[in-house]
Amino acid sequence: MIMVLKLNPDTYQEIMDLVGKGAYLSVESFVEVAIMNQIQLEKEGIPEIAGKRTPTIQKTTEPEPTSKHGHKLSTQTLELFSLPENTSLPVLQSQSLTERAKNSPLWGQINRLGPAKFVLRLLGKQVALSGSDRVDLKRFSAEVAESATLIRTYIEKKDKTQRIRGEGLHIAFPKKDPRSQQRFINFYVGKFSGGKSTDGVLTGLSLARIDQTEDGSITIGLTEAGRQLACMHSPLIDDFVLEETQVQSPFSPQEVEFMLKHTKSFRPGDYEFLISILRFVQEGDNTPTRLHPRVSKFLKDANFAGTISEKVVNTMQVGAIGRLVEMRLLGIKKNAQKSTYLLTNEGKTILSNEVKS
Repeated sequence: MIMVLKLNPDTYQEIMDLVGKGAYLSVESFVEVAIMNQIQLEKEGIPEIAGKRTPTIQKTTEPEPTSKHGHKLSTQTLELFSLPENTSLPVLQSQSLTERAKNSPLWGQINRLGPAKFVLRLLGKQVALSGSDRVDLKRFSAEVAESATLIRTYIEKKDKTQRIRGEGLHIAFPKKDPRSQQRFINFYVGKFSGGKSTDGVLTGLSLARIDQTEDGSITIGLTEAGRQLACMHSPLIDDFVLEETQVQSPFSPQEVEFMLKHTKSFRPGDYEFLISILRFVQEGDNTPTRLHPRVSKFLKDANFAGTISEKVVNTMQVGAIGRLVEMRLLGIKKNAQKSTYLLTNEGKTILSNEVKS
């Protein structure tokens, strides 16, 4: 059931402050707790009216756990990202891409894949609770925006590993800003416009499906590939966030292998782009400046867009580098303000296997 409430701006801000601290998952969850408390009051009798004892208000959320580093996340929030117990979650059939999209790289503003894993975990939990194979996209997007913002703050405060710029675990998660949250929704959840879903990471890699139902509502659900990735053990989620264990890499080797294999099968254009950048670096074009013309030529040869501007090339290059660094196929060596890219052992293995095949 959908209810519309008109709140005083000051009251709304106080609620949002509590949500920001992790005390509640969302405004909706705060309102639900408030309603449950009021129902309890009515059942036991309000002291001022009934002259009875002060009732004990039953909380619907467990006490917040305190992390080793002083930052808090509510138990309710943590449970949203725990490994789904039911690995046979209902799935939807993959949406087919156009030939142009299939043979094109992902847009460069998708510079990390870790946030997509969080979204898939949250989607799996929501689907399991709904008793259906899909959930309302608008409501789900609102939950994602709030939860992902909390997770960014949590990761920034909790990560004690020394990392060079560009390797932070919090990168690509949204800040507590409506525009940042909307960008995150656009790229890491997806939209439905003009009768079709936009090319975000979930639909662009067939990890989720967005549809318009007969009643006009827009829904989202997992595909089989999305279910598999969501249920894989995650160092970033299961070890770092849930167990408070410091990690070097956000992805396990199994996750990286799965993502590369799936991308090669479903979106060969993106896979070829990533492999080509590894090859360019191996051949000596291992700085942003040297890499730029090679990326520009690749995009033009692939007919990525009608006009390849410098801005587009930079965006695509930064996005691909970010995903390769995140998967630990590429490393970054910093010397003052200059960056040099280095193939990791895993990156060399990937290239070696490509040559053999």
